[in-house]
Amino acid sequence: MNFPWVEEVQVRWKDVDAFQHVNHAVSISYLEIARANFWKERMGGLGPMDIPFVIAHLEIDYLRPIHLYDRVRVGMGLGEMSRSSFSFVYEIEAEGRTAVRAQTLQVCIRHETGRAVRVPEELRGKLLETLGGMIEV
Repeated sequence: MNFPWVEEVQVRWKDVDAFQHVNHAVSISYLEIARANFWKERMGGLGPMDIPFVIAHLEIDYLRPIHLYDRVRVGMGLGEMSRSSFSFVYEIEAEGRTAVRAQTLQVCIRHETGRAVRVPEELRGKLLETLGGMIEV
């Protein structure tokens, strides 16, 4: 897995659906776990006011099922950046094979108004520094 941030995720019994594989909606939670841990470990905060963005868009492709006892890793990297937004790209790997590809679009906001604002230069620089540049999707 060739991503600047990789997070191991433990599949739990409650993640598995009637077809004996991880429910599609749970895969989105795995992306959230990777993003939250990255934010806490590398960006220095996890409180609601420390996170200057909201998720505005999610794209996800399910390529193969993930099962209860699979070893699961979530890779995350930086996609594109614009004036007020940036994207993260992800792959969820189960037993060494890509199971999910996804992308989220984060829009920076001012919490008091809920309106989009410019990505702060400090945040822009730190994202590029910690994730090592943008990954083509």
